[in-house]
Order: sequence, then structure tokens, then C-alpha cells
Amino acid sequence: MNRVLHALLLALVVLAPLPLGSNREWSWTLCTLFAAGLAVGWGGAALMRPATVIRGLPAWIPVLFLAVCAWALVQTASWVPAEWRHPVWRLAADSLGEPLAGRISLAEDDTVTALLRLAAYALVFWLAFQLGADRARAARTLQWIAVAGFVYACYGLVVYWGEFGLLLWFQDDAFRHDVRGTFVNRNSFATYVGLAILCLLTGLYRKLALRRNPVYATPRSRSFRVEQFVLRAWMPMSALLLMVAALVLTHSRGGFASAVLGTLALLLAVHHRQRIASRRAKAAIGGALAVTVLAFVLTSEVLLQRIDRLTMDSQGRADAYQLASVAISDNPVLGFGYGTFSDSFRLYRDDRLNKHFHRAHNTYLENAFELGWPAAAALLLCLAGLAALCWRGLRGRGRDWIYPATGLAASVLVGFHALFDFSLQMPAIAMTYACIMGVACAQSMPRGTHRRW
Repeated sequence: MNRVLHALLLALVVLAPLPLGSNREWSWTLCTLFAAGLAVGWGGAALMRPATVIRGLPAWIPVLFLAVCAWALVQTASWVPAEWRHPVWRLAADSLGEPLAGRISLAEDDTVTALLRLAAYALVFWLAFQLGADRARAARTLQWIAVAGFVYACYGLVVYWGEFGLLLWFQDDAFRHDVRGTFVNRNSFATYVGLAILCLLTGLYRKLALRRNPVYATPRSRSFRVEQFVLRAWMPMSALLLMVAALVLTHSRGGFASAVLGTLALLLAVHHRQRIASRRAKAAIGGALAVTVLAFVLTSEVLLQRIDRLTMDSQGRADAYQLASVAISDNPVLGFGYGTFSDSFRLYRDDRLNKHFHRAHNTYLENAFELGWPAAAALLLCLAGLAALCWRGLRGRGRDWIYPATGLAASVLVGFHALFDFSLQMPAIAMTYACIMGVACAQSMPRGTHRRW
């Protein structure tokens, strides 16, 4: 039963990027229903064998998360005190000449929608956390995410180099200029490829850098060892070359910088554990860095030009950040309603902005705008708690510590990019990150908390 659930979970995660990153109503609704169905199936299996449920997750993390969800529901309620309701509701009632039930949220339907998506991400994390405690399933999960990232990267490169101007079945000349894979937004695709690269590096390290028992090993010549390394590493190295090329050709400055920081975090975690002592580790990491540098040199011309224009292009976002900060200061505790930034921000935008800001391009600022500072801080604390759990697993686990290291690196990647963009608000990326963190946290647990399924 759990093998079937794990296979279906992998299908959900690796196929979620296919329909435009699942950032359409029909696709994210389908993903949410599928995740809910898997959760029901797992719940039925857990009820029959309750002793198999992993209970190592700190209780305050789910409690805080449920509190954030409860607050989002309160924002949609009409029974809240009158002084909590946004004045826009009263103005709308006066204009229409009929009574309206005021709420904290300016768009209650959008709040419910955003809450359902957040619940779907939580279910993906929980399923990966419970099913990823098995070593084989943990390795298989990251392997399939890496394979999916490679396939989507190759598709994006074919469309870009072929100058087809296609995004699946959509035709637009704008698609000729950047690698987008199956995402409309190239910055989001850069984040997704960055996560897939981390999973690929994790698999490469496990394949090449783990030591064998020297007692039973026969002496081998240097040429033989080099030959074996090439035979074992050529496939993942080739995949890494193409994925880094796709990352650079997205021409996403924030996505590229985030992927670099996430990769550095992974390498530092490996260094922390092993001090890069083994020759296999040196070969694996050195080869990965060489391939990354080669791909960057071959494909980075446009990206470097966009970096040169960084100051000029960032003025619009700086103005949006300032206006959002003013809005937060006007309503710091209650917020304007989870998922309502697109509509609520219109109350504060002025002539300085010549574009429509559907997102704040800063997830932390947007959460504070929508939820209010207390609930936004609680949500951020939940994610920080998961990262801290991975840090504990990295330091304390005797084996399989590479999985907590991957979770830490993925958190660095998406956390940094969330400062400049909204990739983590794309359903496919959020589910991929949730799946990686579920496996990482499961493999961070002390062995005494694991029970075999």
C-alpha cells in the first residue's frame, strides 16, 4: 500500500510542472484533490497500523501551521468584530446602497483558494515525511525529481535553440528569448531547475563519494580508478551540463544567484561532515564544479548583460516594496486577506508603477501584507523549524546525512529567491520543495523514531 502511495506521490510531484507549473485553476485544483486523495489513503493505512506513524516532528511546527490556517479562515469570516473589518466593505455598501457583510479579507474567495493551495503543499510534505523514512524511497524521491528536472530542461533547451517560440501548445515570440521549460515565468523555471540540480548533486555524491570497505578492496592503478570514475560519472555529469545551461539561459538573475547559493550551501554541508577527505568526494565535487563553470562560460552572455542592468530594472520593484511597506504599516496585525495581494495592492499603488503587480516579488513582504506580521512570522517560523531540523540531522546522523544537507540547501535556494520573486508561490515549485523537505526531515530523525512499514 505504501509503495503504491509513494509511486503516486512521485507522479504528482514530477508531473506538476508540466501544465504550466500547475499555476492555472484547473491544474492546481487537480493537484490539490490528488494530494488530498493520497492523504486519505495514507490515513487509512495508518489507522490500521498506527505504530508505523513517524512522530518525530516537533509538535510546535504543525501547531503553528494550523494556527496560520485558522487565522486565514478568520479573515474570511463575517462574524469578526466590526473594528476588524476593512473599511472598503463599508464604502462598498454605501456605494451600492445595500448592506454587505464586512470581513478582514478584501476578497474572501481568493483567501480560500490560497488556503487550499497551502494545505496541498502541507499534505505533500507530510506524505513525503512519512513515506521518505525508508532509505530506498528517499533516494528514489530525489532521483525522480532530478530526472524530471533534466527532462524539462532538455525540452526548454530544444525549444530555445530551435527558436520555435513554443510553450507546450502556446505560440508566442516572447518564448524565443529565454529557456522557460513548461513554466510561463522564466524566473520560476530557474528555481525549479535549481532544486533539480541539488537533487542531482545529491545522487552524484551518493554514487561516487561514499567510501567502500578498504579491507576487502583490491589495489587498483590510478588509470583504472580514473576510468571507473568516468564510466560512472559521465551520465550525471552530462545531465548536469545541460541543466546548468538551461538555468543560465533562463537569463534569470535571481534564479541563477539562488541556485549558486543553494549549491554552495550543499557543498559547505558536505565539507562540514567529511572535510572533503576522500578522493572520491574530491573527484565528484571537482567534476561538478568544472561542468558548472563550463556551462556558465558557454551560455552566460545575455545573463551578464542583464546583471549589468540590475540597478535600472530594480527601481520599479523598490517602489512596489515601499508602497507595500506603507500598506503593512497601516494594517500590521490583521492583514488584507491571504491571497488577496493582487486586488488589495491597488489601494496603494500610484503613478510610480507603470506595470500591474500581481505579486509583490517578495514572498516575505507579501505574506506580511496579506496575513499581518504575527501570522506571517508564524508561517516563516514553521519553515525555519524544518530547516533547523535538517541542521540537527546533518550534525547528528551517522549515515544518510546527505538528505538533511539537501533540505538545508533547498531552503537556502528558495528562501533567497523569495526575496526577489514569487517562485515559491508557484504550485509545482512549492510541491517540489515540500517533497524534498519531507524526505530531508524524515531522514533527519534519530533512528529510534523510525518504524518500518
